[in-house]
Amino acid sequence: MTVQRSRTIKKYSFFFLIFLFFGYVSINFPLTGDDLNWGVTTLKDYFGSGRFLNYDGRYVGNSLIIMASHNAIFKVLSYAGITTLVVYLAAHLIDNVRYLERNAVLMLVLLLTMSTELFAQILGWNAGFFNYMASLVYPLIIINLVRYHYSDWQASKYLRYSVLIGMLSIISCFFVEHITLLNLAMATILMGYMLYQKEKNYLVIANFIGTYIGSILMFSNKAYLNILLHHDRFSYRETSFSLIKVYRIIAQQMDFYLLINNPIITILLTVILSYLIIKNLQKHSGNKLNMLVSYLELSALIAFTGYHYILFNTFLKNFSHRYLVSCLLSILFLLVIVIEMAKLSIATRNIEYITLIIAAVVLVIPFFVVTPFGPRGAFASYFCLCLLVVALCNELKLVKFGLPIIRIVMIMIVIFYAGLATRIGHASRIKNDFMTYQEKYDTPKNYRLYLEVPYSQFYWAVHPQATDSSYRGYYKIKIIGGKLVPYAKWRLIEKNTNSNTEMFSQILKADSQNK
Repeated sequence: MTVQRSRTIKKYSFFFLIFLFFGYVSINFPLTGDDLNWGVTTLKDYFGSGRFLNYDGRYVGNSLIIMASHNAIFKVLSYAGITTLVVYLAAHLIDNVRYLERNAVLMLVLLLTMSTELFAQILGWNAGFFNYMASLVYPLIIINLVRYHYSDWQASKYLRYSVLIGMLSIISCFFVEHITLLNLAMATILMGYMLYQKEKNYLVIANFIGTYIGSILMFSNKAYLNILLHHDRFSYRETSFSLIKVYRIIAQQMDFYLLINNPIITILLTVILSYLIIKNLQKHSGNKLNMLVSYLELSALIAFTGYHYILFNTFLKNFSHRYLVSCLLSILFLLVIVIEMAKLSIATRNIEYITLIIAAVVLVIPFFVVTPFGPRGAFASYFCLCLLVVALCNELKLVKFGLPIIRIVMIMIVIFYAGLATRIGHASRIKNDFMTYQEKYDTPKNYRLYLEVPYSQFYWAVHPQATDSSYRGYYKIKIIGGKLVPYAKWRLIEKNTNSNTEMFSQILKADSQNK
């Protein structure tokens, strides 16, 4: 075996391990919330009944979750495959040769250390995953192709591949709306660049045509017109714009979902930015204006970090204007990132730094008009910040020197989530088996006992477990009444019994004695 082949096997075996890890997570995390609602329909019903014309334009994302809720093998393979592909494409985008594995390790760590709210709505909820995570695949493919193979697509031999790009670009518009808008922006910018260069590029042309066709097909869905006219049958979706609304979204939602609730990424950005600013101070110590700007930037970073992680929920807990201060500091924090990334892009002649932070900000702007804005709405922006941190760590050679520590952290995080998935999966399967037992023997007569599945903060469920109408509909449970059996209680019974049948009998007996 040659050295080159050995390196190739080693490089891609790591991504196979990532695939196995996310496959294990998918096996154990149950269907919840909208997963169960989609599980009682079929693709034939979704498209045949015309429901897809009035719900939203997420035709591909919705189709994927319908298939995943009906086929466990498809769910596991697609969940693991999409996540692995996203990590690979992200690492490849930053550096496609030298540091691919290193970048993937850091990217994986950053993705798995996102806030529990983000994790629950993206990795812990299949409906969220197949729309918000899957939507990232195509933009990453296009950006990688543009970065590494732009000139290749100017050759006529690539014309035959443009049909595939056109089809993929149409499909890419049928996930989530703000990613479709991002695809539109990228297609328009690339077309403008091609016209400026005055050189035909089949990748740009196919992507432009496909993205515009896909966007028209998505936003022609009647649901968006109903939302715009305030006639939407789902009352939580609406369009409106006011400065007060923008302020509330920034102060009470965006800055928390994107920055404050993600201390790992925020602190890393703060440290890296501080290093860049101090380095710039030392380099231009004689420039008074530069020194003033640098000190103001450092002050903004310190104020943002200290205010939110030390003062916000302690000394200033009862401060009536604490959200206003939070809003201003968050804007300043993002402004510092934009300034420093612009300076770094100019210095290195690499536009990826300024592009990533601008993309992170632009991706949340649509939510100033269309609501609601939840944690999942901030995921794409968070992903851009992860890419930015990986790119900066490469620029500053931090990945190379910190790789042993990053690997240890990654192993610890993977072990944590593997253990978490094991406990959640076990509890979920026992819960379903117990429900089947109760249905079989029709006991209790007037209600059903629901075994609590623990760590609910890591998976997204709209309704309480004992009154979850989606769960009843999916598993065809006719009796509405329900009682929740706490996890600690039924686990104790499980440990003291020898079989599931004996455990179920003991749980029912304990319930009857407590009446």
